[in-house]
Amino acid sequence: MVLYKTAAAVCLVALYGLHSEAGTVTTTYKFKAVNVEDDAYFAAKLVRNGKLAVHISEVSKDEDLISELQEKVAPSADLEQQTGTSEVSCNKLMEDSGLKSIFHHAFSNVGSYNYHELFQAALDAGITVFKDKGYQNKWNEIWGDADGANLAYLLGANSTKIGCVIGECIKVQTQEDDEPPTTENPTGDAFLFCQLSPAADKNKAPFDEDYFNALTARTAKLAAMTEEDLKAPSNGASATAAIPTILVASLVAMLTAVPA
Repeated sequence: MVLYKTAAAVCLVALYGLHSEAGTVTTTYKFKAVNVEDDAYFAAKLVRNGKLAVHISEVSKDEDLISELQEKVAPSADLEQQTGTSEVSCNKLMEDSGLKSIFHHAFSNVGSYNYHELFQAALDAGITVFKDKGYQNKWNEIWGDADGANLAYLLGANSTKIGCVIGECIKVQTQEDDEPPTTENPTGDAFLFCQLSPAADKNKAPFDEDYFNALTARTAKLAAMTEEDLKAPSNGASATAAIPTILVASLVAMLTAVPA
């Protein structure tokens, strides 16, 4: 009887060992690209020019930029699970996918998107950096701060085209020799990505000081703005696009060099 019990125990241990080996789970992360609605582009326009006495260029939705951005977001290369939370892994995925250099705002995905709130959060974070650093001689520091760089990129005075995509972070678990072999579940983490063209030059002022002053003084929230608030002021001086002074100086120099 003891012999039978011993044999049975050995078989169970062997069976458990085989099951454990077959049940090895690999966890990776990837982005699922989700198209944004037109309200996202309206909110981006409000960030740039809503209720401002000084305007920069208007931006319009561009299908080529959207397609290019979709290819960057998904299908993205799977990323092995990082130490820590899924948020850490999703942030690493964003960096590894080459998306850190464009506008990217992280948020908790609840299944619906309030674009005014998402852009407002990015705007508030960036304005805090702008006010802290000021306009003169600190653009290297502003671009070196994630929130400052995000807003500086979004507010390039010469940008005329924009494409946006939501990247939902997905946790992928692959189990060897099991059915189904792969399961995918949303982590609840997501990013709003926007690519603009022409893009603002990194480490340089993306607009002039008049626009900076108007922007940092603005108190109105995006949610309270309408299409009417995008109209330029009637006085010609304030309605001028806030192109950085260095660009204006370069243009004047070029025109001066042309023979009459």
